[in-house]
Formats: sequence, structure tokens, C-alpha cells
Amino acid sequence: MIKLKYSFFVFLFFCFLNTKAQINLVPNPSFEDTVGNNCWIQMLLPNPLISTNYVKNWYSSSNFGSPDYMNVCANSYTSAGGWPSTVPLSRNGYQKPKTGNAYIGMGTWVINYPTDSNAIMVEYSTVELKQKLKANTCYYGEFYASYADYCEIGINQLSMLLTVNNFTTASYSFTNTIQPQIQWDTTKYFTDTLNWVKISGIFIAQGGEQYLTFGNFKDGIHTKKTGLVSNFISPESFPGTRKFSFVFIDDVALYELPTPQLGATNYTICNNSDSLVLGDTARWQTTYQWFANGLPISTSNTIIVKPTQTTNYVLQSTQCGVTNQTITVTYSTNCEPVVVTEPIIPNVFTPNNDNVNDTFIFELNNSNLKSFTIYDRWGIEMYAFPSRASGNVYIKWDGRTTSGIECTAGVYFYVLEYTDVNGDTHKKNGYVTLIK
Repeated sequence: MIKLKYSFFVFLFFCFLNTKAQINLVPNPSFEDTVGNNCWIQMLLPNPLISTNYVKNWYSSSNFGSPDYMNVCANSYTSAGGWPSTVPLSRNGYQKPKTGNAYIGMGTWVINYPTDSNAIMVEYSTVELKQKLKANTCYYGEFYASYADYCEIGINQLSMLLTVNNFTTASYSFTNTIQPQIQWDTTKYFTDTLNWVKISGIFIAQGGEQYLTFGNFKDGIHTKKTGLVSNFISPESFPGTRKFSFVFIDDVALYELPTPQLGATNYTICNNSDSLVLGDTARWQTTYQWFANGLPISTSNTIIVKPTQTTNYVLQSTQCGVTNQTITVTYSTNCEPVVVTEPIIPNVFTPNNDNVNDTFIFELNNSNLKSFTIYDRWGIEMYAFPSRASGNVYIKWDGRTTSGIECTAGVYFYVLEYTDVNGDTHKKNGYVTLIK
């Protein structure tokens, strides 16, 4: 008998590793692309007079007012119409973009307007998705929001709504009947002016949804409000009251979530001193229930097991319908060492968001990752991939520093250290060229 030197690792991967599942269905998700050469752009419904005066793909679907577009290129407070759209300091507050150079801002409540269902002033931003959503298919959506400094009212509503038809406020009655697929926790007020707060969720599509809209979809009765004290001084005079709610939005994403798939369903453990890790290391949130020979044992995303007899482990996922998947672990006293293959590491990638070779990615099979670090040509650390213990590790670099700053084109040096399933340590280094 040959004893394995340490724990054997097995992981459940979502199919999002497939290229198709990785596609963000939201065009222009960070609001970087514009139509025309105007730096300051107030998002308005397209018409012949301002046909080039809006951010690409996105438009206003508001019954009153229009969302604002902020960009670092608007470097003065003399923007069109006297509405400063400068970044990070704008007419409504101070905030740096989550990524890139731009974001949008929109009013979600104005308290001095009538509070009847269709009469409230609320702004809405809409985009047409790259493709229609599939019926009975699970999707993950997220966006980042930050509350504007110079506001004196906070509300409990901020949502992402997916609709089949083009969203216009004239087509919807704002009572309490609209149920957005992804929304802020309505038991809390959204008032964070410092951070970009991720709002995310998972839902099952009815089928045919093609339009994504941000806003407050509740009437005055169903919108909870709280008074705030603003210490922010606007860079320009503002006529009227500041008793309204205004939020910034950046980095919108919507992904299809295929049914989780097991890489393998049968494994052998050598003796009662060895352990096995089963679980899900994918990015998507879900709920879990583990069973061992029919008995519930855990609700975590990963479990460590040390069976002393052949055991059937069942992972039940209930976030997008009930999915049951079984792994059979056979207990044996006679095992052979696992064959370890050298990773194939690419030497060039092009992170230009064209969905082709956008990431520097490779896989470690049956290994524990100890460290993976990227350095520039002067030896300055650019990016460090976190250590990870697993059977198969996908190492992925998107061309940004650890803090999220885009790296310039050039040649970078990497250092890789890992331990294989037989306990042997490997150190590799090499070069990768980043092209834009």
C-alpha cells in the first residue's frame, strides 16, 4: 500500500468557467463608452436635437427629470446647463468611480413632490440587454451604489428590474405590485456616502426579459423615508430644497448561472488518516445542504470528510430550484499515488474587454496553491493571487493590480509555488506579455 502524503481535494465547479457562462449580458456596464465627443452628458431620451448627447446603450426612462452622467474628463464646474458632472466632486457629492472613469447618478425620491403613485419624481436608467433571458433559467445580477453626500432624505428602495417590454414610467403603475428581481434590503435605509455598496441577487427568469432598469419602483406609501443631515457643501447654488434621495451607480453585471456540475462523482480515500474536501469554490451565491448516507451533516459551501467506510455524499442546492448531486467516496486500504501534470502557462493576453483572451489563466491539477505573484520589470509587486487548497485551482489575472488599478501594456514576471497531491513542492517562474 502507498499512503497519500496529505489530504486529497475535490471541488464542485459551476459551469461559469465555460466562456458562454462568463458573458456579462449588460452592455457598457461601467458607463465608460459615450456617443459623440461631449464629455459632460446628461442622460436624456434620444431625440433629433440631442441624438449624440447621451451615454452609449443607456437612456432615461423617467417620468420627470433625467439621470446624470459623471466622468473625470469633466474637469470644471462650467458643464452644460450649469449642472457640474465632475468626478470625484460633483454637484451632488464626492465619490470616485468604482472602476474606470465614469458612473451615473439618479434621483430615487423627492419629498416635496406629491406622494401619489404616479406623481412622485423618480429617475430611471434603462439599458437593453445583449440577449433575452431564458425561461426557467437562473441568473445572477449585481451593481454597486453609493449615496450622494448632499441629500437630506434616505429611503429603503433601490432596485434592478428586468422586463420583457421597453420600460417607460408611462407604462407602469407605481403601487406595490412591481417586484424587482434584485433589490436593496428594504428593512434598511440606503445612506452610505463613503463606500460603493454591492447589491446583488439570484433569480429565475420567466423568459423574454430584455430590458434592465434601475430605480425606486414603489409609490409614496410603500417607500420608507428617513431624515438626514447633510454636511456637504454644493460647488454651486441649487434652487429649491435638497430634501431628496440621490444615488450613484457603477459596475453593472448580469450572468447566466448554469446548473452546478460535479467534475467527478466517484473518489477513493486510502485510509482513515486521509481527508477529503468537497465543495463549491465558484463566485456565485447559493444555499447548500449536505447529506451523508441520507443524513444531513452541513449547510456550508464546503465540507471536510474522513469516512471510514464507503459513503454517499449528496449536495443539495436550493437557490435556483432543487438540485441534488451525489459523490461516492470509496474507502480503500490500497491506493496508488495520483498522477500530477505540469500546468500549461500562457505567455500573452489582451485585457481589452473583447471577450477574447482577456485574462491570463491556467489550471493547477490536484495541487495546493501556495503563492502566485506578478511583478513589473522593476520588481514591484503588481498582483498576488491568494493561496488556495484544492484539487483543481484556476489561476486568473485580469491585468489589474491587487487594488484594482489597470496595468499598462508590457512584459511582466510571475513566480508560482505549489504543492502537488503527493506532497512535492514546485516552484516556477516566467514572463507574460500584456497587450492592449
